[in-house]
Amino acid sequence: MNLPSRSTTQSATLSRPAPERLDFARALALFDDDGPDRLFEVRRAAHAARVARHGLRASFVDNLQINPSNLCVRDCTFCGFAAKPGESHAYVQTEAEIFAAVAAHAPREVHIVGGLNHAWDFRRSLALVAALREQHPTLYIKAFTAVEVHWFARTSKLSLEAVLHALREAGMNGMPGGGAEMFSERIRQAHFRHKLGADDWLDVHERAHRLGIPSNATMLFGFGETLAERLHHLFRLRELQDRTGGFVSFIPLAMQYGHDSTQAISPAENLRMIAMSRLVLDNVPHVKAYWPMIGLSTAAAGLAWGADDLDGTIGMEKVAHASGASTPKLVGRSEMRRLIELAGFEPVERGGDYRPLAAASAA
Repeated sequence: MNLPSRSTTQSATLSRPAPERLDFARALALFDDDGPDRLFEVRRAAHAARVARHGLRASFVDNLQINPSNLCVRDCTFCGFAAKPGESHAYVQTEAEIFAAVAAHAPREVHIVGGLNHAWDFRRSLALVAALREQHPTLYIKAFTAVEVHWFARTSKLSLEAVLHALREAGMNGMPGGGAEMFSERIRQAHFRHKLGADDWLDVHERAHRLGIPSNATMLFGFGETLAERLHHLFRLRELQDRTGGFVSFIPLAMQYGHDSTQAISPAENLRMIAMSRLVLDNVPHVKAYWPMIGLSTAAAGLAWGADDLDGTIGMEKVAHASGASTPKLVGRSEMRRLIELAGFEPVERGGDYRPLAAASAA
């Protein structure tokens, strides 16, 4: 099987399409067969593409999730994190609580996402970024999904560019990729019809990229979507990346079904999704195996299916666990290294910008 591979730098840069690039029809034919022979073929091709880019290196970052509040005005059917005012699981963190958590953990990167609410409005969120930058000058601040940025612009009556520029000037380094869900209007109408649609999500990220703000991209799968709908999502991301080069990483996110194990996405399906991501998104530097949603063992196995990054230590994560994820809420750096080595790869601790740390001591 002759499938495309690319070399890449550690940063998100525009790159030329490789020869024999997968088009939609070829991708549909390739992934429509999930028999063992085809799965082996896909794994081998995805692994070859991954090794061509990154060798046997597998990276992770010492990071901290910050979710200032779960209050949210939207009502997505799949979300166990969001709460309405007065509900028993609703919460709003204070700045002091957030600063204390960051000081105690001392991460290399913070990942800030929350619900759409007026408790943490744009002005307060902007001040949080500025305060974190002042207190921690070298901290990589990855903050606010496209959905949140759009909400900030709407509620503050500012343009998207004004919101993004202000966040960047306050000290934000990049944007997470959450909130994309599935770029299918059929799925959107059934599960998150009041949330930002595909065109608007992509528009926010394109504007961010034009301002020099790198970002991640995601896809939440497990809605009962078709293979064609999954591929449509990936190809729309690839088209934007061709124009801007601003996506640093792609993260396939497996739906969490709470305690209903009969619906849980199988390890084989998660690995197949990782391979599909690596082969279709030939212009995105990194593909993550996101262990909070697929488990540590499957994530480690994913390094041989096209993934090159395990995200990070992820202390205080609330979103996936509120929806039923049974994984740990924190994994130490030494355990991350051990997992990578057991999977047969070379562990590389990185910063939020994906640059390897020169001398990272075990912890």
